[in-house]
Order: sequence, then structure tokens, then C-alpha cells
Amino acid sequence: MRSAGLFHRVVWLCVAILATAMPHALSSDPPATPPLRLSKAGVVMLPHTTIDDDGREAMITGLSGITWLGDDRYAAIMDNSDRVLLFSLPIAPDGIPGEPADLELITLSEKHDYEDIAPCPEALEKRIAGKRIRQGFVDPGRCALVCEEDTPAIRAISLIDGSLLGVIPTPKIFATRRPNRGFESIDVEPDGRHIWSANEEALPADGPAASASAGTVVRLTRIAIPEQTPQVTPQQPIQLAYAVDPPHEFVRVFSGEPLSGVSALMGLGDGTLLVLERSGCPGLPPFENRIYLVDPRSATDVTDVEKDLAMQPDRFMKKTLLWKEQLGCNVEGLCLGPSTTPQSRLLLGIADNGGIGTPNQIVTFLLEEPANESSLVPFVIGGCAIAMAVLGLLLYRLTR
Repeated sequence: MRSAGLFHRVVWLCVAILATAMPHALSSDPPATPPLRLSKAGVVMLPHTTIDDDGREAMITGLSGITWLGDDRYAAIMDNSDRVLLFSLPIAPDGIPGEPADLELITLSEKHDYEDIAPCPEALEKRIAGKRIRQGFVDPGRCALVCEEDTPAIRAISLIDGSLLGVIPTPKIFATRRPNRGFESIDVEPDGRHIWSANEEALPADGPAASASAGTVVRLTRIAIPEQTPQVTPQQPIQLAYAVDPPHEFVRVFSGEPLSGVSALMGLGDGTLLVLERSGCPGLPPFENRIYLVDPRSATDVTDVEKDLAMQPDRFMKKTLLWKEQLGCNVEGLCLGPSTTPQSRLLLGIADNGGIGTPNQIVTFLLEEPANESSLVPFVIGGCAIAMAVLGLLLYRLTR
């Protein structure tokens, strides 16, 4: 009788599991896509100095943006300077970084408060080269796009000789930015015709900057790259309202006001974006970073909103937290790296030492697609069927 009772309990358990699994297995509607998984993999230090293009030792400081150039080659921009750092970085499939090598400093032809860097689209690079050659200059070679806060502007630069090659038109409203709170981020969409950028903290007309008890509202903006002979009309520029979290809790050590803003954006190629938030406080812990996933396709365009954007929460983008940590360093830039598996890519963050003697650091992450639970349903059903058959045979043998 105990065997029969056991059999009945197992049967009812399997029936319950099947009742849960079968609707998903038979449904024609695809399951909701869960958020990506983001996990920190490792940290590596960059040196404090290297040799510049004049053969002299130069400081590496204020690394505020990073981008992947292909293979194991990367570029990082220094803020409040005229320098770009090129380097190689081997990274294992599990995301653990090796030692940086082949460091090279490029001196730009103008000094600005550069904040982020992204690869120049191939089509734009070719147009720039053609125009420069027609003007009697040499081919500028590999190019990049950088954003800077002081003008503010988005500029094309040469990674060969450091020449500034032109300016991408940006919405006029961003010229009203708060000092040192303008264009902090830049990324290029895979179509090569659009740029994403954002102001770090709220424009004065939109609302207050972050305070110890409140966040701030910024504008994520998609900007079309001008084309000489466009075959495909770029989408119109849009602006989206994004609410940044308040600064993290801290124990005050010295005077000053906390900050919290958007320091990097990263497109994932499927229409979604990663948003890196950074808060800094005059105490301990000094920094916190947060990475959110957002979908601009489901957001409301606020281009026509001229003021008081922070007072319209119904227009704010929805965001999903993927990662948050207080690393003790100022992670300010973000870029995608190569794929490690068909479901996993490398993500790199770079820390700005702020000229205060803390290490220049690169933090590596693994960005992974979680397993699709619906793919497990056939195994659950099959497993229950096998379990019922085995227990039926066992019961038959025990009761004979």
C-alpha cells in the first residue's frame, strides 16, 4: 500500500508539472524575452605613463571613454586633454583580461573636455577621406567619433595623425547644458547612420541636477549622421526622457555635493541600449555604477518638450537593472567587445582616475543571453513520462 501511495503522489506531481508546461508548449505566442545577464569577470590595471608620439614619457590619466577597434585593439579618450590612447588587450573566453600591450598615444590637434569615443562608420570614413584628399591633405586613415562637453560637440578625429576632421550637427537644446554636465556619452548604431548620445545631468530648463536625495532627468538623443548622397533617408532625430537614480548612500568625509548622471551609452544591435549611470559622492564609498537595459522603440519622443521635462514622469523610459556595484573606482566609459560564445559577448568598462593617483583600470563583464525556459518543456514532459513508466513497473513488481 505504501508503494501504491508513493506511485499516486508521483503521478499527481507529474500531472501538475505537465499542466504547467503544456500550455507553454502548445501556445503559439512566443515567450517574453527575459533581461540579459551581466556579470563582472575581471579587472586589469593600465600603466600611469607611456611614450607619446614625440618620444617623451607622458601621463595616462582621465580615461573617460573606450571603444573596440577590432581583434584585441582598443582606443580610450582622455578628458580635459588632447590625447587618445591606443592599446591591445587579450581577453580570455571567460572574460578574464590579460596584460595591456602595444600602448600608443595620439595627440589631437585641439584640446577639449573629451568624454567618450566610438568607431567612425565606414561610409563616413570614406567620405571624410575623399574630401580631405580633394582639399590637398593626406588620407586621414582610421577615424573615430568623440564627444566633448566644453563646446559642446561631436567630432570626427583621425587615429593616425590626430587631426580633427569635422563636426556632427547636434540639437541646439544641448548647448544649454550645465557646466561639465553635457555630452558625456556616444555610440554608433550598427546601421552606421545614427549616433546615440546624452547629457550627463538635466538641462537647466528640464529640471534640477542630482542632489543627495534625488536623481535627475536627462535626454537620450539619436542623431542622424549627414550623408552627401543618401540612398536611405536617416530616421529623424529623437529625444527620450531618462530618469537617473539618486546618488548612492555614503558617509560624508569632506565638503561638496554628490552627483549622479549618465556617463555612457551602448547599443546592442537589436534596437536596445545599455545605459551606464555613475554617481560620485564626497565620502565613502566614493562611487557607484549601475548598468540598465532600455528599449528606445517603446519610449515617447520628447523633442517638442522645451522645459519642465522632470515634471512629466509618464514620459520617462522604462529601464531594467542588469548590474550595480560600488567598485571604489570611477567607471565612466563602456564598450562592447568580441563575442565569446554565440550567446555571450564581452563588455568593457574604463575607470577615470580623475588625476588623483588612483589606478587606471579596465573592468570586464560577460553579457549573456539567458536560456530560453520554453526549450526545457519537452525535456520536462519526457522526464515525467519516463518517471511514471518506471514507477509503474516498480509498483507492478512489488505488488505481484
